[in-house]
Order: sequence, then structure tokens, then C-alpha cells
Amino acid sequence: MRDVLPEYAVKKLEEQGITELFPPQKEAVQKGLLEGKNLVLAIPTASGKTLVALIAILNHIKNGGKAVYIVPLRALAEEIYAEFSDFCNCVLSSGDYDAEDRHLTEYDCIITTSEKCDSLLRHSRQFFDDVTLVVADEIHLIDSMKRGPTLEMTLSKLKDKQILALSATISNAQEIAEWLKADLVYSEWRPVPLKTGVCIKDKIYHKDSVKEVRFKKDPITSLCYETIKENGQALIFVNTRRSAEALAKKLAKNNFSEVEIKCSNTSFGRLLETCARKGVAFHHAGLAREDRKKVEQYFKENKLKILTATPTLAAGVNLPARRVIVRDYKRYSELGYKRIPVLEIKQMMGRAGRPKYDKEGEALLIAKNEEEKDMLFETYINKETERITSKLANPTIMRTHVLALIASHYVRNEEALKKFLKRTFYSFQYDLDKIYDRILGVIDFLEKNDLIQNYTATQFGKRVSYLYIDPKTAITLRNALKDEMSSFGILHAVTSTPDLESLYLRRGDFDEYDSMVLEKGEEFLLDVPDYWYEPDKYEFFLSRVKTASLFYDWMEETDEEEIFKKYKIYPGDFYRMRETGDWLLYSFTEIAKLFNHSYREIENTRKRLRYGVKEELLPLVRIRNIGRVRSRVLFNNGIKNLRDIENTDFETLKRLLGESLARSLK
Repeated sequence: MRDVLPEYAVKKLEEQGITELFPPQKEAVQKGLLEGKNLVLAIPTASGKTLVALIAILNHIKNGGKAVYIVPLRALAEEIYAEFSDFCNCVLSSGDYDAEDRHLTEYDCIITTSEKCDSLLRHSRQFFDDVTLVVADEIHLIDSMKRGPTLEMTLSKLKDKQILALSATISNAQEIAEWLKADLVYSEWRPVPLKTGVCIKDKIYHKDSVKEVRFKKDPITSLCYETIKENGQALIFVNTRRSAEALAKKLAKNNFSEVEIKCSNTSFGRLLETCARKGVAFHHAGLAREDRKKVEQYFKENKLKILTATPTLAAGVNLPARRVIVRDYKRYSELGYKRIPVLEIKQMMGRAGRPKYDKEGEALLIAKNEEEKDMLFETYINKETERITSKLANPTIMRTHVLALIASHYVRNEEALKKFLKRTFYSFQYDLDKIYDRILGVIDFLEKNDLIQNYTATQFGKRVSYLYIDPKTAITLRNALKDEMSSFGILHAVTSTPDLESLYLRRGDFDEYDSMVLEKGEEFLLDVPDYWYEPDKYEFFLSRVKTASLFYDWMEETDEEEIFKKYKIYPGDFYRMRETGDWLLYSFTEIAKLFNHSYREIENTRKRLRYGVKEELLPLVRIRNIGRVRSRVLFNNGIKNLRDIENTDFETLKRLLGESLARSLK
């Protein structure tokens, strides 16, 4: 390690207990990692991919270069930043897509999501000119319909740099390597050996052995008891959030350990606190961010012994456990229950074995009978992962990226567009000519809607690309501009765009939101479909009305807990929806400015959505540490703005807000 890293980095790693390179890491160095060669590193979880990336980054910095580290999720970006900030001058950047962020170029390493990276390139083709290394983490997610195309297009734009692609072990890693003109480091080696198998009742079947579980309860409870008895932790994957909560509640009836944890003041936070007192917790994307962070921290510190989770955890933060139990191998889709892909199951199972703590990790699937056990061995344990394929051909995805290519001057004519698309993974895997009619259809759509003219972006097209919104979203917002706009109408316009997922219209919702359409008919900025002639469209329209109603209730200061219950929404989802809504309202404002339209009411609606207050509280919520609840307390006591606070005596403020806040305000 001393041969390849600066002395200060070696010392810091030694302090963390890392004294030598693992075999796959050595192979990466031998295959030209430090000589500027492109590499695809396809190795199991916890086999040291991140250290290989750090070695490459420090090598580039030493030689006067810079790096960009691309991850799929913000949580992963935060984790990498926490690891790297001790070693180099790095910066974390995600969100705020309408910003050039030139200050980022002052850093040696930018850690960012693929969407933010793409956004920076839209603002300036030259943004990464000084960058000499691109690290693409979790490159197998090119297969994801949601995130894959953005990662693929970003890498296609940055192919002149050294590329280090990090991946789970996948069946066609060689194909990705060939696309990137890279050498492949492929290994099944793990620092903590992994034993996989299937559990039926009180027996565990491995490939070559059978053993009995000592505790005679239901399989999962028995496995948890056994794991804790051996001073380990168990991570249990289930297919839904409700299952994660229900299983945690059930397991918490056993007193595994005692943990005091302070969570958010929501029903979900309170349930977490109750389960944690017995050493159990649950984890999924619907939890409030601070609750998820606490659960992760307490599990990493070995305070929580059992964690139930949805598969999102397997693709996110690094939380290994002695034993991983995959209870559910099917999940619900529009076509009914379907088997979870092999890659996802193997990523879950790959979490087994804590480096520095365990000599061996064990990952088990749960079966009800012998027949199911044999099927699980055949379908998952003995099977290769699915082939990773490009998802770029989807017309919805293509219209966004083709506009960006034209707006950022990557292409200026049809020939240049064809030439660029030949750099993509899609073109490497398939015949581009087969989808060329789709590409021409996208060009036609962009021209008809005044986003481009003769392969040059119009002012509207350029602004849409910078705002990082779907062109269809921009067209919807442009068409919604009216002289008279109410807050509800504005909310309905942004919730009617493809960039914001609408709430599901449940049985029994129809009458309530149909009545709302009749009541607020004049406020809608978009045409209401005819209920009698287009029932499907009308139901979809009502689901958008329901989503607008969710935002409106928040702005009218409805209690959060009441909102969660009424709309059956999780805190984490509600936060993400508000974040997206905030961005769309910002985009709506920018489009209004572009077309010389009044935008005061849109801006006002955006502020109210951000803080969750009526308009009268806006002067108060802008003050630091004064949120929607405290501002209402002040307002109801006649304190309506900053001047009123200045003119209010300390004792009154202390009575209303508490001594600490009253003092800081004064």
C-alpha cells in the first residue's frame, strides 16, 4: 500500500485497521489503475471497491489532475464524502439543478449524483475539462429505468477521461468493460467468506451441509435468537414497508437488547422508539430522514441487533450484518406478484458478514417446504445475475436527453446526433437504426413544441434543459399560464406534470375529489377531461387533484400527523414530494418570466409550500428557528413580523418560545 499511496493516507488507513490491499485491489493496480487505464471493477459487496477509487483519486491529484465520483443516491454520496474528506480536498454536490456551481471546480474531487453531474454538463460542456478521472459507482444501475439512462449519457459525454466503473458481480461485466474500452477486474473474493443457503422451519440447508437451528420458534425468530447468542446482528429483507414495520413489531416482543433512541414526533418515529427498546428497528425510504439516519447509526454501532428492511437498503448505505435473512423473494407489480431479480437478491445476501467482526457471513432465503427450497437454490443461489441492458430507448427518457444534447451544443445536426448516440451503451448492445424512427419522432416533438428549431435550442428549450425538467412538464406549465392564478390552480398544474408522481386514487376517493372539481372548477389552469367520455383520463385527473389537495392542506397548516393519516403517506415520501413540488414551482416561475407573465402568485405558493403556512405567516417563518408551529404561536399572540419581535419584551418571548430561542432572537 505504501507503494501506491501518499504517506499521510497510509497512516490514516492504518488508523482504520487497513494495512494491506485485498487481492482484487492488487489486481486493479496491476491492470493499470495508476497508469490511466480504464477499469471495470466487478467484485462483491465489502470487497474494497471504495478504496480502489480512493487510490485512483489520490494518484490523479498527486499528478495535478482532478476527479469526479458519481453515485446513484444522495445517501451514498454523503457516505463517500464522509470517508474521503479526511484524505483529499473534496466537495459534495447534489440537487439545485439550475446552477452552474463554478466554485466546485476549485476542489480536487467532486462527489455527486449522476443527475447533478448531468446538470453541470448541461450548463457547461467544459465544466469537467480539468477532470482527469471519472469514478462511476454502482454502474450496473445502467439497467435501471429510472436512473440508468442519465448515468449512461453522462459517461458517454465523459469518455475522454480515465473511467473507473465499480459494480456488483454481474454476468455481463465484460460487455460493460468493452463498451468503456476498459480492462475487467472480476472476482468472487470477499474479506469475510459468505455462506448461502435456505432455511425451512428449524433446518438450514447449505450447498453441502444441513444444520439445525437451536431455538424452536418460527424460523425468523429462531434465527434472530441464534444470531444474537453468537454476538452477531441480523438484517431481514421483506418486500414492503408495512411488512418491515409489522415484522419489527412482532420481533420486538422478544427482548433482544435495550436501546434508547429519540426519533421524530410522528407515529412512525414513536413505533421505532418502541421497537428499539427491545433491540429491533425497521428501515425503508418512507421514514423521515433523521429517523433513517439514527437507525443506520445505531445499527452500525451494534446497539440495534435486528433490522428489518425493504430492498432499497441493499442498494444504498453500507450496513453489513452477521446474518442476512431474505424472507420475501416476490413483490407486487402491476402484473401481480413477480419474483425479485437475481441481482437484487444477491445484493441483499451480499450484506452478510461484517469486516473486522465476523469470520463468516451467512445469507439465508426462507422456504415453506422442500419443493420451494429446491426452487430457491435453482433460481437464486446457483444462478447467475441477469444481463445488464441499456434503457435509453424509452421515448420519454429520450426526449429529455436529446433536448439536452442540442441545448448544450453536443450536437448541431442529425449526423452529429447519430454520431453521439453511437457512443452510448445502447448503441454498443443494439442496432441504433432499429430505434431511429423514435429518435426522429423525438426531434419532431421538440420542434412542434418550440423547444428546438433546426437542431438549435430555442430560448424556451435551453431554459427547460437548464431547469432539468421533462420537456412535457415544461409544455404543461407553459400551457397553464393564465392572467388569474390561484394557489390551488398552481398546485394542480405542477402536480399534473410527469416529473411529479401523483397519489393513488383509492376506492372511496372519487366522490370527494369529484366534488372538489365542481367546487374549484374556475381555479383549474388545465382543461378538465369529460367524465362521461373519458373516464380513465378523468380518474387520472382526480389523482392529480388529490395530490394538489395534499400540498394545499400542508399550506393551510394542517397537522403533519393528520396529513399522514388522511393521505396514507409516509414522512419520507411527503418530504420528497414537497422537494419536487418546490423545484417545479421554481421552474413554473422561470417559465412565467420567460413568457413575460406575472409570477408573483407562483412565487408566493412556492414559499407557502416550502414552509407549510398560510400567507400571513411568511414574514415570520423566514426567521431562523421559527417554523410553522412557532410562527403560528407568535402570530396568534399579535407578533406578526421581525419588528414586532424587536418590540416584544424578553419575558413574553420566553413564555411563548422558551428561554433559549427567546434569547437567540433578542
